[in-house]
Amino acid sequence: MLIDVYDFDGTIYDGDSTVDFVRFSLSRHPGMILGLPRVALAALRLAAGRSNLTQFKSVLFSEMSRRFSLEDEARAFWESERTRSRLGAWFEHTPRDLPIVIASASPEFELTHAAKILGVPTLIGTQCDMKTGELTGKNCKGAQKIARIREVFGEFEVRAMYTDDAKADGPLLEIAQEKYIVTHGQVRKI
Repeated sequence: MLIDVYDFDGTIYDGDSTVDFVRFSLSRHPGMILGLPRVALAALRLAAGRSNLTQFKSVLFSEMSRRFSLEDEARAFWESERTRSRLGAWFEHTPRDLPIVIASASPEFELTHAAKILGVPTLIGTQCDMKTGELTGKNCKGAQKIARIREVFGEFEVRAMYTDDAKADGPLLEIAQEKYIVTHGQVRKI
């Protein structure tokens, strides 16, 4: 199967949607601050190389899920005009003659509503239990994106890959027929 693949953060979305989602949630749920010690400790362990991003995200989202519904909060995040304004208008004008896949390290629960807004039926992101906040798989980054796409489509080929980070998405860029770098809504072929 031939597909087009889009990274999300920094590509379709101008910024890091998870960082913005956490800020949005903190402004609406100041009680999140009570989870700060546990999140800060997880961040220190990550910085020291004693844990990985999957473990850090599990701590972060589990602290958030203790205070509110992750699904409801994600819906409110994408209903916000400020959030929606950061979706790249350039994306609306890209070819839609092949199946489109958004492949992101952000959690799927966070991007589900964005994919609906964008009219993209296939979203592949980091898997997370919405009730507990625990990640249920590996962080969906680099070669993990290829493995996850293969789970959905079986064998596939990539016609076009759009990303803001050639290093992080190197494995997908290597197999893409066409390669694009997106910087603040400006798309250039590489």
